Amino acid sequence: MAAGAAAETAADEPDYRVLQEAAEWFAVLRAPDAGDGDIQGWRNWLAADAAHRQAWTRVEAVSGKFEHLPADGKPMAHRILDTAAGRQASRRRTVGMLALLGATGMGAWGLKRTVPWQAWTAAHRTGTGQSLEMRLSDGTRIWLNTASAIDADYNGTLRRVFLRAGEIFVETASDTAATPRPFVVDTAQGRLHALGTRFGVRQLDGASIVAVFEGAVEILPQESGGAGPVLRAGEQARFTASGARPAAPAEARLQAWTRGLLVAEDMRLADFLSDLSRYRPGYLGCDPRVADVRIVGTYALSDTDRVLAALEATLPVRVRSPLPWWTVVEPF
Repeated sequence: MAAGAAAETAADEPDYRVLQEAAEWFAVLRAPDAGDGDIQGWRNWLAADAAHRQAWTRVEAVSGKFEHLPADGKPMAHRILDTAAGRQASRRRTVGMLALLGATGMGAWGLKRTVPWQAWTAAHRTGTGQSLEMRLSDGTRIWLNTASAIDADYNGTLRRVFLRAGEIFVETASDTAATPRPFVVDTAQGRLHALGTRFGVRQLDGASIVAVFEGAVEILPQESGGAGPVLRAGEQARFTASGARPAAPAEARLQAWTRGLLVAEDMRLADFLSDLSRYRPGYLGCDPRVADVRIVGTYALSDTDRVLAALEATLPVRVRSPLPWWTVVEPF
């Protein structure tokens, strides 16, 4: 599943090298001894390529979750440019640069990557690194993974759970109503009809993944016309609104997280770190030079720093953090 998740985000993720350059510039500019030369160098770098501006926007979006903004709420780029303008008495040039940044979508990353408003208003939700176990009125048990949100709607004819964001694991209970009601999970791509089962569901950008560990689940994509494939215990599949991919063996890690574990079974390091990043505030990146290193093991999600230290001790990699909330795994 990590590979699928990585594919969903790779298309709009800035180039790794440029992204690290942006983080390094951010570290330089936030240093107490940053001078006019540093500011001018950053401005030259920023103006040199649209990819630089995209990467800077990404860094700012991450930093905004950890660094307090001044009362005017300006992003760091705008504050730096204002300061530079004051030092150099060239307000016109600064305004021109701000217009340039606005035209190229400064701030767009933060808007694009925010969780839909339904997730923020959902009845049950978790933050990054948090999990939640709950029991619904019929006895059904649901686990919410990191950064997840659901709503439940039980009526006289249907037991329905809406997965607004993230990932859940469901253990259905038999309905005690006089006329048993179907149990379904709705995602952005369609409906899952549980047939007495234990299963996990993850919402991605543009797709959903379901893995069945007991019983069976019928997949009903939005455009399926009311029919879809049935997954049996030990199977998983990815589906979109238009259809489902062929079933594959269910990965153990798709339920291991309910026990606080991240399981890697001959996994690419890049995919492993993509999964780990879901449980860790800030940015966690993988240098392309070590992306294909294979990893096997079981790791406790309660301490992601310890997981990274274990990787550093057992693999030819080093962990580097140019900023407290920006971490990269690189060749040793």
